[in-house]
Amino acid sequence: MGDLNSNLMALSSYALDSTKKEDLLDQYLQETLSQMMDEYHKNQTPIDIDFRKLIHWLRAGDQLTHQIHPYPAKLLPHIAYFFLKAHKNLTQKLVLDPFCGSGTVALEASIHGFLPLVADANPLALLLTKVKTTPYCIEKLIRIKEKISYKYIRYKVAPTIDIVNPDLWYLPEHKKRLEILLRTIEEVVDQEEKAFFKICFSSLTKKVSFADPAISVPVRLKTKEKFSPTINARINKRLDWIKSANIIQEFNIIVDANIERVIETNNKYPNRFTAKQVGIDARSLFTNPNGSIPMPDNSVPLVITSPPYGSAQKYVRASSLSLNWLELASPKELRSLEEKSIGREHLKKTPLCLEESNLPQDYVQLLKKIALKNEVRAQITQKYLIEMSQVVDEISRVTAPNGRVIFVLGNNQVCGETLRNDRFIIECFQKHHLKLKLILIDDIKSRGLMTKRNRTASVISRETVLVFEK
Repeated sequence: MGDLNSNLMALSSYALDSTKKEDLLDQYLQETLSQMMDEYHKNQTPIDIDFRKLIHWLRAGDQLTHQIHPYPAKLLPHIAYFFLKAHKNLTQKLVLDPFCGSGTVALEASIHGFLPLVADANPLALLLTKVKTTPYCIEKLIRIKEKISYKYIRYKVAPTIDIVNPDLWYLPEHKKRLEILLRTIEEVVDQEEKAFFKICFSSLTKKVSFADPAISVPVRLKTKEKFSPTINARINKRLDWIKSANIIQEFNIIVDANIERVIETNNKYPNRFTAKQVGIDARSLFTNPNGSIPMPDNSVPLVITSPPYGSAQKYVRASSLSLNWLELASPKELRSLEEKSIGREHLKKTPLCLEESNLPQDYVQLLKKIALKNEVRAQITQKYLIEMSQVVDEISRVTAPNGRVIFVLGNNQVCGETLRNDRFIIECFQKHHLKLKLILIDDIKSRGLMTKRNRTASVISRETVLVFEK
């Protein structure tokens, strides 16, 4: 990138040391984005970038309310930060993320003066995003915490919560104590505060379970002969801790940590906006709670989103314990919830009708190659592409004239065949006459996408950031 790299490093250093107003940083980031787009327009070549180095003053670890709850494959906050700061001069401060996930874009939008509009098929994602972006009254949270602890000691029974394979994941006594704790939380009158304590409770259900904390989907933690003595000793130590864990004590530790995160965020950004839900399906965005009024055409000036990647992550399974405990989806409802999610793992087997899919011929031929090796994977991939094209239809509809869409995605392999998701999305947006202004390539370092989801999938090690303009 030549001079651009030098400018970026100079910008980063300046941003750290300068005492001038924040709008100077916004201006420099706007100029940086403009330089990138000029370079891309000139060379028509994707630009390699390291967002961590570009925005190196932003901590990648625990900051604000970003780490209030675990969630798989979180978007790097630096990406959202960069594009939001580079668009701070927008007259209408709205940003849409139709795949909000853990709420990374929503929180960054909220603290930078944008109203976040969010959608997601996973109800846990919507709950988490709301909690992350809500400027809670700290005194109220502390009072409720004390009341929950008081009731927890007094209550002896609670309604049974239906969990997938409860004996596999919990000691019977732990499950009983968790049910009593949930009973006390359900009695919280204020819905916003109840949501906060439910998210804390959700974190606890993972922490005191026998699920391996290093794996996003629930996998029983146990020693194995192939592991080294050191690793097995560490696992046994973890298992012993789980068996002796004090439920209310661990809950209060999580609550206190999350209250500290809210305090930090409130102190730095007291006027941030709480995210507004605009859908449960990225293909159908609305403006009212029951979903009967579509979001107006040409109404959103900025879209920043990262959709599920084909063969990358089992989002519903990864959050299955939380979905069960919070009664957002019963064990029997998990499959139907997955079926509503784009990028699903399972699909009812039906005849493969490629010629009727309206997909570009290059992708029809690719699916035929996949079908020769595994017809089910071909069906799942076809469904993913069709649904992503519908997502692009809806995003294109609601994006305002001159508005921009930032799309973060990855390419992968299915049965040894390369699936160019980036090219497919580019073709879809160009059908709606959105112009491709920039392609950035960044290496994935810690998004939980490095592990193969199944034996027919591949490792995803690079992310593509596409910038379109209407």
